[in-house]
Amino acid sequence: MSDNAAKVVIAGGSGFLGRYLAVLLRRDGHEVVSLSRTRSDVTQTGVRYVPWDPTALGDWVEELEHADAIFNLCGETISGKRWTDARKADLLESRRRPSETLVQAINTMTHPPSVYLQASGVGYYGTGEDAVSDNGSPGDDFLAHLAMQWEEPVADVRTRSVLLRFGVVFHNKEGALPLMLLPFRAFMGGPLASGRQWLSWIHIVDAVRAICFVMEHSDIEGGVNITAPQPVRNKTFTTLIGAALRRPTFMPTPRFLLNLLLGEQAILLTEGQQAHPDVLMQRGFSFHFPQLEEALENLVN
Repeated sequence: MSDNAAKVVIAGGSGFLGRYLAVLLRRDGHEVVSLSRTRSDVTQTGVRYVPWDPTALGDWVEELEHADAIFNLCGETISGKRWTDARKADLLESRRRPSETLVQAINTMTHPPSVYLQASGVGYYGTGEDAVSDNGSPGDDFLAHLAMQWEEPVADVRTRSVLLRFGVVFHNKEGALPLMLLPFRAFMGGPLASGRQWLSWIHIVDAVRAICFVMEHSDIEGGVNITAPQPVRNKTFTTLIGAALRRPTFMPTPRFLLNLLLGEQAILLTEGQQAHPDVLMQRGFSFHFPQLEEALENLVN
């Protein structure tokens, strides 16, 4: 990709990551097109809205011809509703179907985008103690199977492709962090389950900078962990949150209670991955917030 202004298409551009990515791209002088199912989804200045149907080809496909890059950030949030069979099906459909449609569209083009970048998650690796790099093997739990199904269509795309495996993206007002802070703000914070489970995280600023970095480096393909270089255990996270908020951290939540309240979804809190961003580090990406303590200082205070 050249250093000149690029045309970038974002599917899922009205979501949490998509909106912040668009801000950075516009700041750098790029043309940004957001594919969105309803016009009300898009209100950002300088971002051009194009309606699309993630289940079928249509006029929106024309926007991909001669584009420099397309980001697929589609997918319903995995937290919230219980993981019933119906909910699991919805989570899968919201990820796999847009991927299949975009890959189909790209493969019909005479001048496809230079690079296709698709969201995924570090849940791909399953959970456990071992450190995992970008080329790690997939796990065998629900999150791993969800990520594998999400990524599978990309194997057939006829252009450079990157799988963006995100850790937990921290922002002061959106995403997971505000919910994670609630018990601490109420003086009821403490370790979850054993407290030894790993948390792979990244500051929102570094997340959008990292995916732009990957877009611009034509030698990067395949899986890329979009995580900070220092994952932490839940006990460390608890201590740092308590210090940042000046709150006690003496109220542990036992695993059985989390399982009772959340069912299978409790795995999001009781298990984790120690994912490392080796590709980003090897290519020389510089993190603004490599340590959780400084990230929380920026986001919480």
